Amino acid sequence: SEAVLPMPSDEEDDEMEWVEEEFELLTERDFYNTEWKIGTIMENKPRESSSIDTTWCRLVTTENGDNKAIWGDDSKGTWTIDVPSQFFSISKETFGGWFGKQIWAGTIDDFYYLEGTVRGWSPISPASVVGQWQGVRLGVVDGDRVSAEERGEAPWFAVAAESEDEDSLEESGAEEDVSEDAEEDEEDVSEDTEED
Repeated sequence: SEAVLPMPSDEEDDEMEWVEEEFELLTERDFYNTEWKIGTIMENKPRESSSIDTTWCRLVTTENGDNKAIWGDDSKGTWTIDVPSQFFSISKETFGGWFGKQIWAGTIDDFYYLEGTVRGWSPISPASVVGQWQGVRLGVVDGDRVSAEERGEAPWFAVAAESEDEDSLEESGAEEDVSEDAEEDEEDVSEDTEED
């Protein structure tokens, strides 16, 4: 797919320059028979690494074309992808539906990584957001085992690194402002002493 984005221009006649950006939409085929390591933190747990529940989920397609999800705890569910919006979801159903259902859903930004929110409901509670999740593609792609080098850095770590870089730049900018203020104060003091 291709998208055309306007680029701001300095021209006075307000003409816009258009630049073509190419990107690839992921389809169901990209998720057939894949396995994912999924980390979930529920809303009622403290925000610490020991609270993250990690499991795996295998996305399979049956002979009649149904998309089934098989979870590491032997739970079953389904998975879907909406190609135009790049929205992905995996469900997890409880035995007989007595304890409700949970859906891990989010938008697709990367071939190897997924993240989003967990929504859930039960016969005695309404649907609501109950947690957050992140997933990493495991296993084999096109006959080759997926390596950490091929996957690269997870987007959520890249965002954290960018924000740390921005914070350090802001701090260094603040330090420069403070040092400039200190220099100005020293100049003011030296001028006052010269006048006396």
